[in-house]
Amino acid sequence: MNDPSVTETVAQASLPRISSTSSVDEGRFIAGTLLGGRYRIIGLLGRGGMGEVYRATDLTLGQSVALKFLPAEAAGNNRLLERFAGEVRVARQVSHPNVCRVYDLGEVDGAPFISMEYVDGEDLASLLPRIGRLPADKAIETARKICAGLAAAHDRGIIHRDLKPQNIMMNKRGEVVIMDFGLAAIAGQLSGAEARNGTPAYMAPEQLKGSEVTPRSDIYALGLVLYELFTGKRPYDAKTVPQLLSQQESAQLISMTSLAADIDPAVEKAIRRCLDPDPSKRPSSALAVAAALPGGDPLAAALAAGETPSPELVAAAGKTEGMALKYSLPCMALTLICVLTAPAIRQHGYAFMHGSLDLPPEVLASKAREHAAALGYPRKPADSYISIVQRGQLISYLQKLPMPRNWDAWLESEAPMMAEYREALSPLDAEPYGKVAEENPPLSEPGMVNEKIDGHGLLREFSAVPYDENPAPAPIGEEALFRAAGIDQKTLKEMTPKFLPQHAADRIAAWGAPHPKIPNTEIRVEVAWWKGRITQAQVVSSWDWTAKPPSAIQTAISQAREWLNIAMLAAGAFFGILLARQNWRKERVDKKGAARIAIFRLLIVITIWIGQVHPLPGTETLGLLINSAGDCVFSAIILWTLYLALEPAVRAHWPHSIVTWNRVLAGRWKDAQVGSHILIGAAVGAGMWTTFEVIKAAAGPKNNLNQGLSLWQLLSTRAWVGSYASVMDESLKLGLIAFFAIFGLRQLLKKDWLAALAAALIFTMLNGDIGSEGDWQGVLVQAGIYTSLYSGLLFVLLRVGLVSTISAVFFINGVNHICLGSDWKAWWAPSGFATIFLLVAIAAFAFWRSVSVQQPAQ
Repeated sequence: MNDPSVTETVAQASLPRISSTSSVDEGRFIAGTLLGGRYRIIGLLGRGGMGEVYRATDLTLGQSVALKFLPAEAAGNNRLLERFAGEVRVARQVSHPNVCRVYDLGEVDGAPFISMEYVDGEDLASLLPRIGRLPADKAIETARKICAGLAAAHDRGIIHRDLKPQNIMMNKRGEVVIMDFGLAAIAGQLSGAEARNGTPAYMAPEQLKGSEVTPRSDIYALGLVLYELFTGKRPYDAKTVPQLLSQQESAQLISMTSLAADIDPAVEKAIRRCLDPDPSKRPSSALAVAAALPGGDPLAAALAAGETPSPELVAAAGKTEGMALKYSLPCMALTLICVLTAPAIRQHGYAFMHGSLDLPPEVLASKAREHAAALGYPRKPADSYISIVQRGQLISYLQKLPMPRNWDAWLESEAPMMAEYREALSPLDAEPYGKVAEENPPLSEPGMVNEKIDGHGLLREFSAVPYDENPAPAPIGEEALFRAAGIDQKTLKEMTPKFLPQHAADRIAAWGAPHPKIPNTEIRVEVAWWKGRITQAQVVSSWDWTAKPPSAIQTAISQAREWLNIAMLAAGAFFGILLARQNWRKERVDKKGAARIAIFRLLIVITIWIGQVHPLPGTETLGLLINSAGDCVFSAIILWTLYLALEPAVRAHWPHSIVTWNRVLAGRWKDAQVGSHILIGAAVGAGMWTTFEVIKAAAGPKNNLNQGLSLWQLLSTRAWVGSYASVMDESLKLGLIAFFAIFGLRQLLKKDWLAALAAALIFTMLNGDIGSEGDWQGVLVQAGIYTSLYSGLLFVLLRVGLVSTISAVFFINGVNHICLGSDWKAWWAPSGFATIFLLVAIAAFAFWRSVSVQQPAQ
């Protein structure tokens, strides 16, 4: 304690202040003096322990500046000169509206000086004795600005060490500027006597003792300044340093509310935390002090200081109450209307609802087994599998037939749905993941059968491997095939085979006839035998051989979309890994949030696999799960990497958009704001799907039916669960990707509407429907419709955030999975009702939470 800077009395420590207040003493340089051919002196602003400060005009830049000179007697002191140069080096690292900008270091006639921002105002050490204290609301505003400036310095690793009213200026516009970084130092570079430099009256206990000086030492000084700002008095009235240290360690403060009744108790609580003698118990940052002040916006404070707020701070920010009923009721009503009218839209515009499809998948599987037995494969299979798909070529062909189109009659003869059936005398082991397909497992073992039958149970394609190499005891004739295909043999004429055989055959035959119901359409039946057994058969029609190859326009758009996808994936992978690595090293990442997302993605992908896998007997299914585990983990790692790469930038620049997202990650599902954002996304997503359908119906050809309907979820309850796990997975992936893309474009283009438009153009280009028309006029119409709708959607989501984005994507895809028309007794109706119930339940839960009184987070 022998350093002169701390052995002086506290009263003596109050150095003469530097302000814009004029002085009779003109100093070394009189008004009008031209220094270095650049600076013209206007007058002396003040003197301090580190020299004189003059106001001058920078003739080169044409602006007012302040010039700080060392005392003339100190010009030869190498230690002071080094400190002087150090002030420039340190201060130039901080750029913030609430920190005085330092421009340069110069010298005139052997006198070194610093050029800095001129602040036309008064320092707090002069202002407070003159007015007593600041009004409570103005004091809070000023306190926040001081916190923001100090946080900016701390963010650069700089400790001020001399924060006091003399070094805080308030200009004539009420803006606050922290001055004088003459004693500032880089954190971790202070030791010994150097740590005790400063003004004792505004030192922390550890600084007075010469112990380690950290940013929390500045927090202590901040508490002293704020106490004086709100009350007009110093918190301690000690006359000597030992006495001051004793008072600090006992933390005996005069109650602030007893000095000024209008001070909010929260202010006193925040300041008392700053003045805790134990540094570890003080607020962790100046931003935390600002956040603790009444009405504080911690995110705004973080952004003002250029600091990245923590996920916990983001989750704690913002409102906790939900939407007013005047907003939540329309959102709920729009969602209900769109979801409940989806069956009418399906019935009106989708071929599946007009096909008289009375046979559920289980019955179709039984029909397929009967066909196999009739065609010479009567043995009971050990395993079988069935899936159902749309007949895209059929619908596209019928859409091009001339008007009028008798859809009901046509689809009664040719079902819009096809069942793909497989059976074998041993388990269908579809390596490596257990997902049975047309060629997996390959058709190689005796007794294996592949069939395609339409939704009416009529055979359309057949392939089988004979039981053995011996000739069939009773050769199978073509009549059995005609019966299975529902074709009247009398109408057929023998023709030359065109499509078969694809495998070995000792006899092939083909017949043709006009289609019995669809005009200007032919059907062909081709059959191949091997030693008396039918090994292949095919019933093909005009739509199978008249399908046109893609037009030049369609090919060009498809190729452009493919290259765009490849470029985006390659760029995303390359920069994603680099950014994730960089963020991890800088400790900016939300490790917990990324881990929770990865685990959720892993569980979702496993659920999807469970919905798709064809189980095997015994423990063999476990082996399939183990095989799939690598892909499941890899998909989780991809999302984990993406999140580590991009989320910190959003949190640093756009944290308000992920407030509710961070609450979800923290498990606060019942939060009223979370409910509000899910409800907004539900309304936007459901409304967007309905708008797409209405525009498509209005702009498309009259009396037309579509095929765009997923049928996977109709197979079973397990498939339905897997299907909606897939919807959730797509919503999470696309929601995050869309949101991060919007964020990047917003940072680049600065305006929300431009970002929404640019993102809409990208998503329109990636949309598979674009280019389905064969001419440029149709493409442009489609692109205009999709771009307009995407722009509106993205603009709304820009204003709300990530939770609404994911919710909107989920409801777009969820409503699109509703398989229900006017026939509520149909075998697929339970799936449709379950989907509607799911979507309505989610929206209702979100509405309930959005209007609930939300308790503060614990």
